Amino acid sequence: IRIFRENSAAVVFVTNVAVGRNPFMDEFAVPQGAGSGFVWDKQGHIVTNFHVVQGGDAFLVTFEDQTQKQARIVGADPNKDIAVLKIEEPGPWLKPIKVGSSDKLLVGQYTYAIGNPFGLDHSLSRGIISALGRQVQGIGGVTIRDMIQTDAAINPGNSGGPLLESSGE
Repeated sequence: IRIFRENSAAVVFVTNVAVGRNPFMDEFAVPQGAGSGFVWDKQGHIVTNFHVVQGGDAFLVTFEDQTQKQARIVGADPNKDIAVLKIEEPGPWLKPIKVGSSDKLLVGQYTYAIGNPFGLDHSLSRGIISALGRQVQGIGGVTIRDMIQTDAAINPGNSGGPLLESSGE
């Protein structure tokens, strides 16, 4: 309960929109997908998965208090399925996650995954660290090394949300 209360405000809903044009040259927004993300710092950096933002032209970040801000991609590594968005307007809705160190993790330690699926509300699932140093095949067959394996359920819409360890980092 404490971990959820202390960290859920950092977890956001990310909407991915492509901009299209009809034959009359009118622009219209086409939803491309959505997922979760989390506030990294007070400068407005939002971390999410690359597959959450892939193919989008515009991104809308919705915070816990339902404040919505436009963001742009400032970094992405499709092969590692990670992306960083940036909100230009700082404000009280930027509540950064507590960053921990993966070097201190232990197999068997509890993990907590927080998401904001479909902007409905936050969700929490719990598991353990099943293994450390795993390798998985990423997009394009690239091997992603040093992965943390957990059995915490990552439900639809939770992609991009944080995985926290037992002290909430």
